[in-house]
Amino acid sequence: MKQEVHGDDTASLDDLGTARQEASRIARATGLMSGVTLTSRILGLFRDIAQAAILGTGIAADAFTLGFIIPNTLRRLFGESTTSAAFVPTYVETLGQGNRKDAFLLGSRVLTLVGTVLLLVVIAGMLTAPLLIKAFAPGFADIPGKTELSTGLLRLLFPYILLVGCAAVMGGILNAHRHFLAPASAPVLFNLSALAGILLLSRWVFPEQPVWGYSIGVLFGGFLQLLIQIPALKKKGFSFRLDFNWKSPEVRKIGKLAFPALVGLLAAEVNIIVDKMIASMLAPGSVAALSYGNRIMQFPQGVFAISLATALLPTLSRQTAMGKLEDAGKTLGKATLALAALMVPATLCMIFLAKPVVQVLLARGAFTAESTLLTSSALIYYSAGLLFYGAVKITVPVFYAMKDTKTPVKIAISCMGLNIILNIIFTLFFIRTGYAQPLAGLALSTSVSALVNFFLLRIALRRRIGAVVQSSTPAWLSMIPAAVVSFLFLMTLSPWAVSTASISTFRGVLAILVLSSGAMVLFLAVFALAGGKDARSVFSLAFKRGSIKKS
Repeated sequence: MKQEVHGDDTASLDDLGTARQEASRIARATGLMSGVTLTSRILGLFRDIAQAAILGTGIAADAFTLGFIIPNTLRRLFGESTTSAAFVPTYVETLGQGNRKDAFLLGSRVLTLVGTVLLLVVIAGMLTAPLLIKAFAPGFADIPGKTELSTGLLRLLFPYILLVGCAAVMGGILNAHRHFLAPASAPVLFNLSALAGILLLSRWVFPEQPVWGYSIGVLFGGFLQLLIQIPALKKKGFSFRLDFNWKSPEVRKIGKLAFPALVGLLAAEVNIIVDKMIASMLAPGSVAALSYGNRIMQFPQGVFAISLATALLPTLSRQTAMGKLEDAGKTLGKATLALAALMVPATLCMIFLAKPVVQVLLARGAFTAESTLLTSSALIYYSAGLLFYGAVKITVPVFYAMKDTKTPVKIAISCMGLNIILNIIFTLFFIRTGYAQPLAGLALSTSVSALVNFFLLRIALRRRIGAVVQSSTPAWLSMIPAAVVSFLFLMTLSPWAVSTASISTFRGVLAILVLSSGAMVLFLAVFALAGGKDARSVFSLAFKRGSIKKS
């Protein structure tokens, strides 16, 4: 007897298919989320364009960047670390016991716990905001009014942590049930709200200080991310109730798993904060330029890598819960190959087209030629690690699925130390040689640390479960000629895009689209022809549709 399984209707482990079926299911989920995430990223680019035009890389831009990054960092720590590293695997395991009621009860307890902790963090953060600004941006004190503005913005934005931290847990519940649409749609509403703040509220209510209207739009966007997931949860039968029984075995298990992951994410966030601290002591506007460059780089990463990692976690949790480690290895192997097939040409495009991309996206209004130079320099060196950021994103969930959060933490802490050392080395190198803008050293150290992080994770994974991550040697080798062809194509024609973008924004956009599409098509064509059936299976997998049949 065959049973038809749809993504949103699963509630236990018995819906797990073969490795091939699960890969197809992941591909469809990734495709769905990638489409929604693409919309969100486009809106995010519009938000960056509006922010650059209105705030530029001046005092207000630096103040907002720091005022937002602190609560956003804490949100990732207390929301996403609990969700991806600990909550989803434990929730899936509870579902596997066949009792949705117990799983929903666990969800209420974790939501209560996360909400309570984040509420206390918000109160403490608002009270200590002046001290936080002085600690994280010592260079701001040299410019009159900059510290005071940053402090006010930080106090306004701190409640954002509570809203999106709880939204992350809600999204984890939905993802565990293989419902990905509502969580993936939440950032779309966030970006729409932020755009309304920077374009409308700042003009109508705060024309003298538009950064305040922008910040209010960002805060309301956090509320919308929470709100959009409530109907989907109700449809699944989940009804939230305050439950302070945090001593239950499941909550304790989540706490034990979450703490090491929190420490690991803290290490990653410390890197970001150290980057901002050093940037605050470089040329004015370096803090904002570093943020702009990082956000542009995250466009291809968010569209595919993060979507892929989110879709992988429920399947990996099911496979490891049933002891199917070989299937988990195959799943990761196919995902890594697919990721590289997209990220390698994307990296080349970002490096060669950095300046025209920044030019057409941001260079207007308060965004000066100096702003363009700073941001494009950051973008080039951030993009060098694009593949490795994504590879880390899809490798870490394997450890989480095995309920091993300590190994990624140890590696992350090691890479944090490496990143800080490289920050100093590369920044001083660029200052003394003039080879690139000094802030490029911060971006380059991030890329190198990501590369080291990835290789250490894969070595640890091999030691843990053996050589089960199956990869196709011909498919991987075919990426070399594919990359060479794309490299030569971009090297030859990128000067045309640079000159075109400096003359006309519209023509510059067309030139960028033509060159990036051409480089991507050339890469994938050579990859498919030279890589054999394993390379071509990436395409057939991505475009496969329909339901999964399971005996």
